[in-house]
Amino acid sequence: MKTFTGGRSGLVGRHGQPSSVTVPQVTERVVVDDVGIRTEDGDYCFGMPWSEIQHVSVSALAPEEHKFLYFEVTHVSGEFMEVGETVDGFREAVRDIAARAGRPAPDLGALRASDPMLEIWPAPNPGARP
Repeated sequence: MKTFTGGRSGLVGRHGQPSSVTVPQVTERVVVDDVGIRTEDGDYCFGMPWSEIQHVSVSALAPEEHKFLYFEVTHVSGEFMEVGETVDGFREAVRDIAARAGRPAPDLGALRASDPMLEIWPAPNPGARP
């Protein structure tokens, strides 16, 4: 799920058809703290508390020569959010999520698109908490 935010100023006409020049503002930063994981864009934020996060995995998209890294946060309801490497704080978030789970930080440079998604949350042992 991409989190698009911003005003509705790009809507024109009676039926609210998007204008051809409208570019929605997207998530600017990702934050990991004691509450959970959230994305922010200055005006809006969206997040999930740790108690409701089922798992977090990191992966790379093809092609290899231009791979794109992202992580996926899955809510217990089945909803999910994807955060791409272009979002401010991406690498720190991956490192912090893994550390909270007691896992080593993944080597993001070594991830390949052909690799399976790498789980970084929850903790390897079920008794550990953030």
